[in-house]
Amino acid sequence: MGTWRYSMADNVCVYDENAQRLYGLTEARFLHDTAGVEAKFHPDDMDLMWARVARAIDPESDGRYEVEYRVKQTDGSWRWLSAWGLVEFEGRGAERQPVAIAGASRDLTELKQSEELQRLLTNELNHRVKNSLATVQSIVNQTLRDATNVQAARRTIDARIVALAGAHDLLTARSWKGADIADLAAGAVAPFATDQILTEGPSLDVSPGQALALSLALHELATNAVKYGALSRPSGRVELRWRVQEEMLNLSWRESGGPQVSPPTRRGFGSRLIEHASRDVNGKIRLDFAPEGLVCSITAALEAIETRPQTAV
Repeated sequence: MGTWRYSMADNVCVYDENAQRLYGLTEARFLHDTAGVEAKFHPDDMDLMWARVARAIDPESDGRYEVEYRVKQTDGSWRWLSAWGLVEFEGRGAERQPVAIAGASRDLTELKQSEELQRLLTNELNHRVKNSLATVQSIVNQTLRDATNVQAARRTIDARIVALAGAHDLLTARSWKGADIADLAAGAVAPFATDQILTEGPSLDVSPGQALALSLALHELATNAVKYGALSRPSGRVELRWRVQEEMLNLSWRESGGPQVSPPTRRGFGSRLIEHASRDVNGKIRLDFAPEGLVCSITAALEAIETRPQTAV
């Protein structure tokens, strides 16, 4: 904290050493002329500063002065300060006139930065919550639209939301900076016959949007495999592999050993969800209903994806 005293007679403010440091001054005396003030104080803060000064020096006021503003430092950066003081008056009644303001200032920069960070985090959280609620709403509406049995629809909705929540947990653990696709794959297939599913690929970070889309897509593939595909038989197998090739993520879900596959006569929400996920993964998703087993191929641009050298199998 630093102290200062502004004299209206000569329009000069005298700062102690601490205040000089806070205000980025090289000497104690600072002339508060138009040029000096415009060079020192942030233009967005001056209207409020002058309004607070005018109110404080009003002879009918209590003379209290308090304001927050930014001041330019010698390196060109801005420092937030909180300044407060008390106006010195001379005379009484109609003769009462302000002659000086004595006060102190303290650094608010870290507090303001913390407030700004909190604001950004709150906005980001609000954005994520809205997106998540929209996804949940879509899951519920589309599942009920395709449902023929309320209890089955409830179980399907629960399973899809659990898959979404699992991806959220992985992202939260990494402060929503991304998720490792190996962890994502393991979590997506965990509720199913994992001894029949082979997962293989390098450790690879995908963006939050890609993580959510991939998690739901893999959940739908596994659910379909349990009901109609390879995982509906003990002899069935699923190979889930991914690799990076020519700056693209290539992921494949390949089923074998299950019943003969034929293209579906109608597209349910699961199929639509998988295909629509191509937008969120920033790539393409292709479903091949080969007789020997379903194959799903996903290609995604490596934008916002960070690769790491170690391998997870």
